[in-house]
Amino acid sequence: MEEASEEKKGGGGGNKEGTDLLGPPTFSELPNGRLKCVETGHEMVVKDKDSYAHSKRCRLGLIDFALSHSKPPLNMFKQDPLSRSKLICKLTGDTVNKSEEHIWKHINGKRFLNKLEQKEMEKELNDETMCEEGEKKPKKVKNKKKKKKEKEKAVEEIISEVRDSAENESESEELEFWIPPVGDRWDFDDGGDRWGSGSESDESDDENEQEAVVEERKKESKELSTRAKRMTIEIGPSSFASRKKKSRKNTSS
Repeated sequence: MEEASEEKKGGGGGNKEGTDLLGPPTFSELPNGRLKCVETGHEMVVKDKDSYAHSKRCRLGLIDFALSHSKPPLNMFKQDPLSRSKLICKLTGDTVNKSEEHIWKHINGKRFLNKLEQKEMEKELNDETMCEEGEKKPKKVKNKKKKKKEKEKAVEEIISEVRDSAENESESEELEFWIPPVGDRWDFDDGGDRWGSGSESDESDDENEQEAVVEERKKESKELSTRAKRMTIEIGPSSFASRKKKSRKNTSS
């Protein structure tokens, strides 16, 4: 009988462990002396604290709170969109009643534990492959860096060659281009102002030519007048008088 009673107590302890899977709720004291459940927001008198902590409303509130905040073991479940009172296991895809006892039974079942073990094995394999790739990656990164540097050097060499060829071409073009010497242009352009300077220079040249012609004519008239004066001076009245005397002598004789 004692052994049977102990087994019943052990079974009851297991059920209690399932029912209190999420542990007791947390309470905060209000200024009016009442208590407030942090997870559900329910207010109560101090004497109702223990009874509310084991009530169905409080236990469902704790499940919803843990589900919304992704607290273990509810981080392995999600709300069933078809039923408010059921959950869906993310690992196995099974639907479970929204109660701590059923959740506890599911996470301790063979199906869930096998899936969990497979998941852990896959994670370990992924971690090992990642580590191996991480060890190999630095070499690849170094090779990539070397290739990048070589490409950059090649590009720089090409750019320098293009610039040198362009400079040489420009120099050869400057040497080949013939520049006439100063004063030997066919249009007699001395490089002066080309906006209105041509007409002004032509007009000034014409005026200078006209003035030169007038001065030459003045000089010629002066020379003619001086020559005439010289002729009158050289001939003078004595020559006329001598001619008259000769003519008179001839008449008298």
